[in-house]
Amino acid sequence: MAYEKLLNTIKEGKLPSIILICSEETFFVEGILKSLRSTYAAASQWSYEVVDAITLDAAKLTASAATLSFGGDTKLTVIRNSHKLKKDQLAALEKIAANPSTERKLVLLAEKTLKPSESVLKWAKANKVSALQLTHPKPKEIKPWLRKLVASKGFKISEPTLEFLIDLSGTNLMGISQMVTKIDLYRGDKKNIELEDVEDLLHDSFEKGVYECVNAVFAKNRKKAATEFHRVLRFNAKEGISQIVRSLMKEAFTLMRYIEMREKGLSREEMVTKLKLGARKWLLNKEYPNRIKKWTKEKLHTFLLRLADVDFSLRVTGRDAETMLEQVIIGNLAPTSVEEYDEIFV
Repeated sequence: MAYEKLLNTIKEGKLPSIILICSEETFFVEGILKSLRSTYAAASQWSYEVVDAITLDAAKLTASAATLSFGGDTKLTVIRNSHKLKKDQLAALEKIAANPSTERKLVLLAEKTLKPSESVLKWAKANKVSALQLTHPKPKEIKPWLRKLVASKGFKISEPTLEFLIDLSGTNLMGISQMVTKIDLYRGDKKNIELEDVEDLLHDSFEKGVYECVNAVFAKNRKKAATEFHRVLRFNAKEGISQIVRSLMKEAFTLMRYIEMREKGLSREEMVTKLKLGARKWLLNKEYPNRIKKWTKEKLHTFLLRLADVDFSLRVTGRDAETMLEQVIIGNLAPTSVEEYDEIFV
């Protein structure tokens, strides 16, 4: 079942008595929850609740598994993080699976892509529970998906604008959706949106800050990089550090591979395929050739080591990751010591 079909099924009130939905895409999860709230929470005859698998009391939940025909309310329960359900909880939920009812519905929501070996997926198969896995669109599917999203808002965007949004968001569906919503809010009566119409509009967005920070680092523009770095952290410090580190690492690895492919004499088409650039293939025209004039493989290797130190501090050591990353971005110091002078931008 496709995402759109699932939303229609929810809207029509035709969900099975129990269903397992798996997706690590925030866009899908938020859309499903919004649709469930709209359909069931607003209906006077339904009782709607959202619980977490970690705190779930399965015994109380299954007490209402039978048909509620003596004045009780019909009820829908959403269990988030369902991939964390334990064996005793799953065993208790079998009562609902074994006694399907039009008045008692259960949505198991697992916010990750499940492997066949995971217990909740095995349980669903064993108990003949409907299971749906929603995955991120493939690179070639992003553009049609974005065009459809924009069309649903009643306007159109040019090809350069479309590629800019995809590049800016890192193909994050929620990020793209939020930017499209912002464009729709400020476009007025304009029906055709060009790139110059949205660059300033998105200037203060979280994604735009990450995008500009990464570009400034690889352009070795210290002042711009530092400015964008601090602007990103004003939105969300921890998430901002993670996003910047992730984006810088991805671009550095891609640039290293690009250098190696140039040395091997690969064609532009081969590079696009091997680097999986998709809509970002325009980077090969000017951006990457300009970057390798300033970044050698050796410098990129040192850069990646330092980013790994920042990532490690963020996840494990508890050291000041913000200061460490700032030093890397400014390019003056190694991230391990405020006294060690080790220039990486020269």
